[in-house]
Amino acid sequence: MTLIVGIRCSDGVVIGSDSAVTFASGQQLTISQRSDEKISVIHDKAIVAGTGQVGLGQRFQSIVEREVSTHEFFKLSLIEKGKRLASATISDFTSTGVQSLEFGALVAVLDQTSAELIEFPANSMQPEIKSRDCWYVSMGSGQFVADPLLGFFRATFWKDGPPNWEDGVFAAVMVLDLACEMVPLGVSGPIQLAFLRCGQDMNEPAARKASQEELSEHLDNVKSAREHFRQYRTRVVREHPPDIPSLTI
Repeated sequence: MTLIVGIRCSDGVVIGSDSAVTFASGQQLTISQRSDEKISVIHDKAIVAGTGQVGLGQRFQSIVEREVSTHEFFKLSLIEKGKRLASATISDFTSTGVQSLEFGALVAVLDQTSAELIEFPANSMQPEIKSRDCWYVSMGSGQFVADPLLGFFRATFWKDGPPNWEDGVFAAVMVLDLACEMVPLGVSGPIQLAFLRCGQDMNEPAARKASQEELSEHLDNVKSAREHFRQYRTRVVREHPPDIPSLTI
């Protein structure tokens, strides 16, 4: 039970998540608690976030760490990177008799001169490269709330293509903030956020997590935007009052 959101921007990748971890006995949910490690940065070159069984997530992260640590991995084309991670993961899972994958993931990775986003869907792990035609994704139990919100951002602000990095961060934070309020079970804050960017200062890692100060600033921006919506509605009602029909006897 979780929510992860990924956005491939024109100049980077943003991946965000909630912080809920749900325990279960069979199909019966028991308790929920907070985890501050739902997003992992790998060797400053990649970001991993998963949804599903925690143990499978640990194994997937280990596979990504192993691959990202080699020079050969970064010589591969982007689709070959995705296929290599998927093949290694499926082989690892089936080696211990996993019948249903019950796990999906997002991976942000450097590819030559760009930062790219790969989706590994739950139940198949078959890689999908996010492109200029389809650049955002959400996964987990909060997807039914996140997808329409991301669709709203595309229809309203992103008709011409992927957003820049600043707009992508704003969208990811707003979607996660609203989902944490609205999803009835299994999604809760605080929000976690990580970035992958190219062409930055060489003294800074390409992949990193957002600091608490950055998260607070982004949440303040979302709060201001929501307040603007509230004021806009009030202004419309005040400036354009409805006509009151007259009665004729």
